[in-house]
Order: sequence, then C-alpha cells, then structure tokens
Amino acid sequence: MPVSRIDLYLHRNMPESYVNTTEENELLNKFVQLYSMALSAKNSNQLSNNENIAKWRKAYLGTLNALNMDGQESRKKSRQARKVIYEFVESKIDNSIPKPKMIPRYKRDTILVQTTEDYLKYHIDTIFTKFMNDRSERATYVDGTSWYKVWWDSKDSSHTTNGSVKIDIRLADQIIPQPGVVDYRDLQYIFELQQLSVATIYDLFGRLVTPTGDDSSYRSDTSRPADLSTVTVITCYYINEMGTVGRFAWCSDTLQVICNEEEWQVRKLRKCTKCKTVVPLALECPVCGSKSFKYETADEETLDEDLYELYNPYLEGETNDKSQDQARARVFLTKGTVIPFYKVRQLPFVPRPAVSCTDSIYGISEAFILLDMQDGINKMMSKVISKSLKSGAVVTKFEKNKLKDTDEDIKIISVKTAEEAAMIRVNQIEADTSQEILTANLLYESAKNASGITNSFQGKEDTTATSGKAKQIAAEQSAGRIESLRVIKSAAFAGVYELVLKYLLAFSDEPRQYVRTLPDGQTQQEEWSKYLFLDKDKYGEIYYRDDFQFSSDAASTLSTNRVAMWQETQDKFINGLLGNPADPRTMELYWNMMAQQQYPLAELALAGIKDNSQHLPPDVEQAIMQNPQLMQMVMGALQAGQENRGGARPNSGPQGNGATHAANVERTNERNRSQSEEVLDAIQGTETGGSII
Repeated sequence: MPVSRIDLYLHRNMPESYVNTTEENELLNKFVQLYSMALSAKNSNQLSNNENIAKWRKAYLGTLNALNMDGQESRKKSRQARKVIYEFVESKIDNSIPKPKMIPRYKRDTILVQTTEDYLKYHIDTIFTKFMNDRSERATYVDGTSWYKVWWDSKDSSHTTNGSVKIDIRLADQIIPQPGVVDYRDLQYIFELQQLSVATIYDLFGRLVTPTGDDSSYRSDTSRPADLSTVTVITCYYINEMGTVGRFAWCSDTLQVICNEEEWQVRKLRKCTKCKTVVPLALECPVCGSKSFKYETADEETLDEDLYELYNPYLEGETNDKSQDQARARVFLTKGTVIPFYKVRQLPFVPRPAVSCTDSIYGISEAFILLDMQDGINKMMSKVISKSLKSGAVVTKFEKNKLKDTDEDIKIISVKTAEEAAMIRVNQIEADTSQEILTANLLYESAKNASGITNSFQGKEDTTATSGKAKQIAAEQSAGRIESLRVIKSAAFAGVYELVLKYLLAFSDEPRQYVRTLPDGQTQQEEWSKYLFLDKDKYGEIYYRDDFQFSSDAASTLSTNRVAMWQETQDKFINGLLGNPADPRTMELYWNMMAQQQYPLAELALAGIKDNSQHLPPDVEQAIMQNPQLMQMVMGALQAGQENRGGARPNSGPQGNGATHAANVERTNERNRSQSEEVLDAIQGTETGGSII
C-alpha cells in the first residue's frame, strides 16, 4: 500500500522504517570512521572550523557578542554600532558570471570549441542563476570557501531532452573533503551534508527513515529550532576501483543507509534478467515475457546514423593544391558502429576560496581578517554612545526647593525670592569621547588597509582625487588590489565548465539546440552534440576527447554590463572606428551592435534605417510625386533595367547581334545613363520652375 504524502510530511501512520542489511552495516562502519577522520581534520583547521564559521556569520550579521581576550565569544552583549565586515563584504560583491573559454589544441578544433562555448554561454543563466551567484558571493567572503556541485539530473527532462546538468551551491560547513589535499582534482573522497525531508528521501531512494528532530550536526547555529520532518544525510562521493565515482549515503542520527551505489552517475540500462534485452519502460519483456528487470552499467552504444566530420585535405597533406584549402565533409563513423559511453572520473565538487591559502584547500575569510578590528571598533563606539547618553544638563538646587515639571524638555520652577532663584543652577556635563573616536577611526583605517578597500572604491568622497579621472584611477587601483578575488572566481568557474562538459558527454544523447546571434543582428539556430568530441587513436580505437583546457573570459564582466557596453559602442561609433558615422551602412552596423546588447528601441532604429535605404532623398521623391510625366519616365527606366537582365538558357531568346558581351554591357549602361540624365534634368527643371515637354 503506498504511503500517503500527508503522512510523509507529518510522519504519521508510517510503516516500519528501513533496516540495514549486514553488508550495509559493514560498509557503514567503514564510512563512519572515514567521516570522523575527515571531520576531525576539518575542525582542527582554524580556516574551516565550524565554530569559527558560525562566529564569522554572526559578525557579518552583527549579532556576535563581545570577544574575550583570547578571541572567543563571551556572554556579554555587544552594541554593533558599525558592521565593518558587512560593509566590506558588500563592497566586494561581483554580480557577473564568468563566461567559458576553451583553448583548442589543434586548428581543426576551432569550430568545435566555438560551438561548445556558444552553447555553454547560452545555457549558463539557466543552470546557474543570478540568485545562486549572489549567494555564492557572500558565502565565499564570509566563510572563506564555498563549493560548486555539478551533477546530472535525469528527472529534469522535457519532450526533446533527457535530463540536464545542474549546478548547486554548498557552504563551507556542508562539505568535508579528504584531509591533507590542496588541489581539488586530487581528491579521492569527499563528504556532503544535506538536510533532507523524509518525503524527499522516500522519493529519491524508496526508503523510509526515522526523523529524530536533532539536526545539530548539520546546523552551525544550534540556537534555531530543529525541524522535526527532516534528517541530516551524510553522503560520501569516492573514486572506486574502476576509476569512476561511487556514492554512499546514510542518516546521521539513526545510521540508516539510504544509498549505496558503487558506480554513481554512469550510464545504466534496464535489462531483462532472463534474456538481457534492454527494456526502458515496459512492465513485461517483449522478447521472453519476463517481468524481472535489473539496471546494469552500460559501456557501449550503437550509432543510429552516419556521423560526418569536417576536414581540410590541404592541411592534412592529402594534396598540394592551395585551392583545396577548405573544409569538406566526410563520413567519420557509419551507422551501426559500436562506440563507448563516456564516464565521468572526477568528483562533482569544485571549491572557490576567497583568498587562497598556501597549505590548505580552504580560503581565508574576510571575517577572519576583520573580526578583531570590528570587535574593537564596536567596543570603542559603545563607550562613545554610553558617555554621550550620560552627558547633558544637571540642575543643582537647595534641598528644600521643589521643582514642578510641566514639560519633558522645559523645566518650569516657581520661586518666591531672589535668594531661592540663586540657589538653582544648571551645569552642563560634557563627556570627552575624543580618544575613543580616534581609536575607532584608527581601527577602521587598519581594517580598510587589510581588506584593500578605499574611499574611491566605496564611492565615497576621496580628497586625494582632485578630478573625475583621478577618482577613476584611484578606484581602478583599489580594484587591482582585490583582483585576486576575481581571478580565483574565474578559475573556479573554469573547473565548473569543465565538469559541465564532462556530464554532457556522459549523458546528453540527443543534440542540444541553442540560438546564436550573428554580427549583423540576425539569430541563427545552432546545434551541439556530444558526438562532435569522438575521435580515433592510431590503433583505431574510438574515444571521447575531454582534454581541452578551460579558462574564463577576462572580459566577461564588461560584456555582461550592458550600460558599459552601450557607452563603449557609442564612443567607437562617434570616433569613426566603425566607419563613417554618416554612412547608412555604418549606422546599421552600430544599431545592430546596440540591439545585440538589448538597447531600448534599437530594433525600431534598425527598421527605420532599412526603410530609409529604400527611398530617394525627400525633395527628389516629392518632385517625382508631383509630376506624373516624370513618374512615367522613372518607371520606364526601371522596367528597361529589368528587361535587360541576363540568365537565358542556351539556344533560347533572340539571335545575337554579333557584338561581344563587354560591348553589349557598355551599350546597355550607356542607354541607362542617358535615361537617368533625362530624369535628373527633368527633376532639376521642375525644381527651378521649368516644365517637361
């Protein structure tokens, strides 16, 4: 009997939970020991300790208590008068997403590389949204390290595609890597912590687990209430004996195994256990009638159609004829050829450190650098606020005098004699806060120097910059100081794009369609296929080429900033770098570029330019429209030009006049010129008040 969804959400009327097998318990003991070792090594590093991460996040939000002399959080509440960490982290946020850039190994790879780059650029906003990038930015600078997870989601299918690549963000306390490894490519195993609901686990793995309501192993901040419908799942991704990736997952508290896949993210086919026929969906084998099926790892596939490749006979040495230096198509693999399935042999995680550490895979947190300075600033500012609140006017009076307050701000006192009035005095008490303010400013300047932030970079007034250009240079110098942050981000995305390509090679069977914008502004339907990467070695063995070097486009920040691109394009147009600005063709090129950058009303401007190109000057058109005889002459000239077109078939049409082709062309041109001169003379005569006879 299926389990009710509402019962799954409420965890009521549930059947018995899953019980591990003996083999699973043996594997569980090994993975738990491995996890304990990795977690202990992670917590021993001050750059990745979970307590430090929780403290840095509180400091970013301004909820951290005052620190003791040893740097530990005390129980004393701290007034967060200035959130320095929040201020500096927000100043470094980069909303741009680096675009992929592949480096071809051979000249023949140019088309392949261009097609792959265009496809990845077209789909990057779908698989990695602005929301994910914004979350990654703050997580990286606050925690010191964030992780990108790349994987294939077979359930995200459509009528034309079978699955898609996904990119997720994992925080620093959700990932526990193999100890002692600095380069992520050398990782042999890694652990991931997730908070999953009972219903999600049942949907993904078909197993019922028991929630305990204690998710403290997952949450860095244990002050939040626990979620009684979720459990903490620990997943280990590891390189198995075959060199591919395996996955083992269990519940942190109940130790129930929910997943044990020795070969994860590899191609598997549903086969009949009796005759080994591949049966994707049917409940009964069409060959033998068996109803027993099993998923088995698939190593090969058979081509359904011929595959073609482009080659250049001149470059490959087949001919010395320079005229043959052009691409041609030839059959690369025929229909029915058996080719291997591509297998991903890399763990699905790519780290992104804020500032690289020389001896650790973790990065250095912005909060880690600024924490003591922010604590000192807030302590000084708290003293300033406390002294200022205690300052004010003090009234001294004779003990027997009584004051009658009729207003909160103005005191009205009734006296009978001058002697009583002399007994009442007002004394102003002013607190000296100059030392505290000076100390706070010194700590703030020290924090700015450590973080690399200047007034120009923050958009504040900078007295050292006396002109707009000087201010721009100062901002650029400050940006150059934190250029390493952008470089590390680009390097992380290069690793992400490499993994995305590998998963596409492994699971994307059907061609992927995308739209490419041409330089003239027109759109063109393009196609990417994994079979473009097939190749043969010198022994004739077929394999997938995955040895391309990835990097990120250094100009991606400018290319995604539409306002800056509008200004750049306009400057080049005005300066004549695109051609003569008065030339309609140059204007059309300019507005095509602006339309590609989604400039408002650019399409309308293009339509107007194309419409104007079909017309004569306004005064000439008006003269023609006002004179019917002139209109007839123009139409006659146009018809004469159309009748003199070529293209006749052999032995057809009137007999030739014996003149050469060049002579006939010149004769026709002369006749057209004379007719055009007559039209122009008639127009000029009309404009000067003459008439056509």
